[in-house]
Amino acid sequence: MSPRGNSRVTSCTPAEARARREQAKAFIEVAEMVLSEQATHTDPHVAAALAVLAAIAATDAICGLRLGRYSRGQDHDHAAALLETVDLPDHTLPTKLRRVLASKDNVHYSPRLISKTAAQALVRQARVLVDAAERL
Repeated sequence: MSPRGNSRVTSCTPAEARARREQAKAFIEVAEMVLSEQATHTDPHVAAALAVLAAIAATDAICGLRLGRYSRGQDHDHAAALLETVDLPDHTLPTKLRRVLASKDNVHYSPRLISKTAAQALVRQARVLVDAAERL
């Protein structure tokens, strides 16, 4: 399956892909740290926003390391479609990415706060993507 529509895909070097992987690791580590601390009412929301960034960066790293390119378009479904083209042991990664991205609008742009339980689920999904990137 190839990415649909007129997605913006950019080529990248292995070094650039590894840099995205390092960003993904930093995002997820901070998200996990925020959730492990005594939380304020806004902390889960912050962790969820970081989980979205981690999932996107991890996907960029995976695609960059395996395909030499990654999606740069506004429609993140294109990134999931590109991820589907990567031959990886875990075929659930595009689904996990889509689950995380489904919350992007709320956690990045809405004043409505996300619950700690929902944030924990997003962080777990993003962690799987980051771990997959780290194995490459």
